[in-house]
Amino acid sequence: MLRQMWSALTGRNRRLLDLAEIEANCTILASTFAGRQTVSLSQIRGTATSARRYDFDADFRPLKSHSESRWQHIAAVRRRGVKLTPVALVQVGNTYFVEDGHHRISVAKAYGEQVIEAEVIVWRVTGPLPWEQAIAALA
Repeated sequence: MLRQMWSALTGRNRRLLDLAEIEANCTILASTFAGRQTVSLSQIRGTATSARRYDFDADFRPLKSHSESRWQHIAAVRRRGVKLTPVALVQVGNTYFVEDGHHRISVAKAYGEQVIEAEVIVWRVTGPLPWEQAIAALA
């Protein structure tokens, strides 16, 4: 709640980027399966599932109480040392969007991990990306 209040006060958006905005504003030239990769958690900034945009903040902290039991289950599995399945990501430029694995990413970040294993699909797009347009508008 404090982060939401700070976001409101500073005007900084703390929501995940939404892959649907890219689909609406850019032309997708190619979609290529890039295989399993180790991805920096700091590059995962959005979601491919629009509904999830409101379940996690930009740091993948859960915003809804309905996520609590799933989050706790994944954290418990991780504490036992069980290897979790790779998350599924879409890469656009240097930014990644989560198709599957929001809770696994959230738990990894909470435990201070820097990277995560992922199955990655790379989109090559034309046109300015929505977050680039926002930065250009401020300049």
